[in-house]
Amino acid sequence: MCLFSTEKDLPDRVRNALILIQYLIIPFYSCLLMFQGVLNINGCAAQPLLPVWHIVAGSTGLIVPLLYLLFDDLNPALAKKCPGLSEALDNVVVFVLPVYILFEIAWLITGTVWVVGVDVNECDKTIHIFSVVVIVNFWIHILTPLLFMLCLCCSRIFPFLGYCTYWNIMKDAIELWTRPVRLGICLIIALPLGVSMVGVGVYSLQSCSNETAEISFKSPNNTSGTNTTATESELDQDMLDVEMHHIPVWLIVAGILVVLVPVFYFIYDAFCKPEDVKQSTKNLSQLLVILFLLAGLAWAVVGFVWIFGAHNIQNTYCGHNSTTYWFAFASLIILNSLMDVWICFKICVILYWALISDE
Repeated sequence: MCLFSTEKDLPDRVRNALILIQYLIIPFYSCLLMFQGVLNINGCAAQPLLPVWHIVAGSTGLIVPLLYLLFDDLNPALAKKCPGLSEALDNVVVFVLPVYILFEIAWLITGTVWVVGVDVNECDKTIHIFSVVVIVNFWIHILTPLLFMLCLCCSRIFPFLGYCTYWNIMKDAIELWTRPVRLGICLIIALPLGVSMVGVGVYSLQSCSNETAEISFKSPNNTSGTNTTATESELDQDMLDVEMHHIPVWLIVAGILVVLVPVFYFIYDAFCKPEDVKQSTKNLSQLLVILFLLAGLAWAVVGFVWIFGAHNIQNTYCGHNSTTYWFAFASLIILNSLMDVWICFKICVILYWALISDE
């Protein structure tokens, strides 16, 4: 019997969310972790293994889509043609999956201990903040399904409590979760954030001046975390000019993408989720939404590279410690947090449909 075959299949809209998480979001975060670990391999003298933690965590994260591809697509097909091989793969996953989960939890605990015990003064600020954000995200992603399933168990063990409180809350929330509410929340979040990002980016781009620019960089052989200062005469002026405009340009483009989020969410909600939409319209809508998501994720990667990998340029408007830099840093963290909220919500929806929904 194939472990991943079930008579109660997930609805298309729920399965699409699951596919998006396992084949797009998880590989994105995994590659980002690996990149930051390699980029800052000597960036934390207080805990030299912290960048290694990022590399290992990113590498193991890439195993998740491979496991899904193997056991969600390949194994059900093998169950019909080669039952023996399918049974063998089931036995393998029964052994490998718990080991993989235990390793991920143990590695997360290890990273948490390293980050908590690190001396901030002897570790690069960006890699330390990035590590804190990543570890908090991981704990949220682990605890969310556990807490959700705990609520389900309590509702089954104490049915009176469950049906009087939990189920009433769930039913009320589902009834209120209409398209106008969803679009309203999307507009309230996206428009102020996107417009402010575009405004700050345009103002900073117009105000940038290279006349007194200085840059400090980390030498590859400098493992103490100290900076070496060099004037712009020691660097290629064109490279300096380009790098100074990275963050304002990122803010402008990212702000435009954020402003467009409600438009593409409406396309997704109105033409991708319903079952009674023409197939050609649904395919075109799905293509547009996927292209938009890929563009957003790609630009987020660019933001992580430009913001976390920026040299210490001394400039009032475009420098490393300028208001623009820290606004871009905060915007990136906010967008990452919103992505975490969306992922946790989708995890709960998937668990709800997979475990208890009879529709």
